Amino acid sequence: MILDTDVKERSVSFDIPKKIYSMDALRIAAQILAPKVDVYLDESRTDYEVTLKAKRRDADAAALSALAGEFGNELLNQEYRFLVGRFNQKISALIVTQTLMAARGGETPAEAPAGESTPEFKKLVADLVRNAEAEVARTMPKKISDQGTVLPPMKEDAGV
Repeated sequence: MILDTDVKERSVSFDIPKKIYSMDALRIAAQILAPKVDVYLDESRTDYEVTLKAKRRDADAAALSALAGEFGNELLNQEYRFLVGRFNQKISALIVTQTLMAARGGETPAEAPAGESTPEFKKLVADLVRNAEAEVARTMPKKISDQGTVLPPMKEDAGV
């Protein structure tokens, strides 16, 4: 991330690629950092153009760079939340369905309807559970790679 810092204006600007980050993640990150910065957003065809203006009057170049890094980290956190939510959507729906079904009778559930005690019904339920387990096994990652440590933002070269 290349930073354009203006200490006099207490602002730092940088571009965020649209193909990696969503507008929702940007908005949430901006809301979380609202006590520290005002966030201004513009966009081009391929990037979001973000400008952070520090609310502290004594913000120097290092503080502005740190704010940009903090914004980047929060943006990454929010995008990852969305990714995990999409990844776990099917299993979450299954858990909610099972919870609602289990809650229908509270501590002392009512007797199962007559049709639910038949061998055909029990086989159908067993097939559904087996399919759900297969879906979970199919969609779970085999290995989650180490993402490493977050790097600080790069400073823009003066000669470039």
